[in-house]
Amino acid sequence: MQFNQPMFVLQRRINQPLGAVERVLCDPSLLRAAPTVTLDDGLTWQLERPFAVTFPPFGLDHAAWCAPATVSSRRGRTLERFDIEITAWDAASTELLVRPRARHPYRWTGRRMRRYFRVAHATADALTCRLGARTGAPVAPARFAPVLR
Repeated sequence: MQFNQPMFVLQRRINQPLGAVERVLCDPSLLRAAPTVTLDDGLTWQLERPFAVTFPPFGLDHAAWCAPATVSSRRGRTLERFDIEITAWDAASTELLVRPRARHPYRWTGRRMRRYFRVAHATADALTCRLGARTGAPVAPARFAPVLR
């Protein structure tokens, strides 16, 4: 996998250590029992394969959990294809990345780009909530967290 377009990558933080999230990813009841998750506007999100560990070219540090996913419309038409990656953010939190599986996303039209970001944000938020709820983290995605004074 080669991703040279970091501007299309969405990032979320799960406020749980990677070990807690890994236990959830290894749990067969998390995503295999309900392979499709309903998003906004009747869209459905589905993993194509279970999460698997990927290693960097040198060493074992910074290993990640990756899985391909698709988002389909109400009629079953595939709208977007994503690669989802879960890595350690720091010792106390985990990072979730959503990347497009496309050859040239920088060539997309404005309409296609808006659709991608709408669907990618919904996918990232749904997966963050699902993983956070299973590990005991706050359910609201980090980008919607209110500032309290």
